[in-house]
Amino acid sequence: MSVVIGVLLALAVAVTWLAALALWRLPRALDRLHALAFLNVAASILVTMAAFLADGISGRSLKILVMMVVFLAWAAVLSHVSGRAVLMREGRSA
Repeated sequence: MSVVIGVLLALAVAVTWLAALALWRLPRALDRLHALAFLNVAASILVTMAAFLADGISGRSLKILVMMVVFLAWAAVLSHVSGRAVLMREGRSA
């Protein structure tokens, strides 16, 4: 079981490095914003899965689940607001 947890956490780190590379290489702000959205979703799912495999259904894993759901909701709102701000700055309407 600990090997699977290690693999999930290693995948979360790999996703983070992939998003960092995308932020460095992508030319437009909206493209970089998509890379961040990918990072938010993929890493939070992997970390939550690792927590449930480590503890099973416990108070700590349920708190992590709630925290990740709140994090994803705020990340979606902030991505939307940032995307609209970029479009407005470029003179386009959303």
